[in-house]
Amino acid sequence: MGAVCCSEDPTSKKVEMAQDAPALEQPGFAITFRKDASPDSEKRVVKFVKGPLGMTFNQKRMPIVVKDTAEGGAARGLGVQQGMVIEKIGDEDVTEVTYEHAYTVLRSNVDKLPKD
Repeated sequence: MGAVCCSEDPTSKKVEMAQDAPALEQPGFAITFRKDASPDSEKRVVKFVKGPLGMTFNQKRMPIVVKDTAEGGAARGLGVQQGMVIEKIGDEDVTEVTYEHAYTVLRSNVDKLPKD
């Protein structure tokens, strides 16, 4: 059962911003995704400014891996793809915490977002 929320060179450690810098001043929160489960994989920072996030992932499993994104949803529109791994929620690294803690952090951020 899934939970709902929320470079060509695979050795690159470049961090890519999904939105322009002025958008980062808007209310919301960022999630840092890794392209895959490797800690050295490419990272992408995505800023969510309204909910729902429009992505699913397997419950009670770490790391949190994106299972799917909803067509027309915020996650897909921001470039989140199936198989991406959540590394940070806001400034908090969630790679070494329990699923319950990571989900609580994610949920508390999502709950503060304006809804569609």
